[in-house]
Amino acid sequence: MEIQIQDLITSIKTDGIEKAKAEADEIIRKAKDEADSIIKSANEEKERILTSAKREIETERKSAEEKLRQAARDASLGLKKSIQDELEVIMRESVEASLDSALLKSLIETVVSSSLVSDNAEIVISENDKDKVSLSFIKGLAEKLNKGLTLKTSAALSGGFLVKSGDGSGYFDLSDEEISKMLYPFLSENLRKLL
Repeated sequence: MEIQIQDLITSIKTDGIEKAKAEADEIIRKAKDEADSIIKSANEEKERILTSAKREIETERKSAEEKLRQAARDASLGLKKSIQDELEVIMRESVEASLDSALLKSLIETVVSSSLVSDNAEIVISENDKDKVSLSFIKGLAEKLNKGLTLKTSAALSGGFLVKSGDGSGYFDLSDEEISKMLYPFLSENLRKLL
């Protein structure tokens, strides 16, 4: 009987150990499965975050490149505008300087004597040029051409002159600014390419 009890105790111990081992194996398997699931989920989350970050970085890179291109365009256009403005000033000053008294009178006489200018025309000159073109010159020209002419000055003109028809039908603009615009196409080709 003692052997049977010993066998029974051994059998209980063996069954208990095997059962405990089986339970331990099941706990370990579940823990491994849960760990694998957590790792898989963490890897998926890591990939999602990396993909999102890469997209954001690419979007910001493209945006920065576009802003840089726009800034370069703006700078180029600004430089071009500055050069054009400076050239216009230089041309206007050159035209103004070349419009001496004799040339100014000759231009006025040519325009006024054309059939396009009606009687009672008004000649508008700049304040700076009033010493170059005298009222007596205008009166003499009016008598010579048999036309009524009046002479006015304008602070809005920096040089040159305007001829306005007496009936308001039109005018000739030979201000230094307009003459400069007319001369612009005759600038050297290299200078125009630069602009």
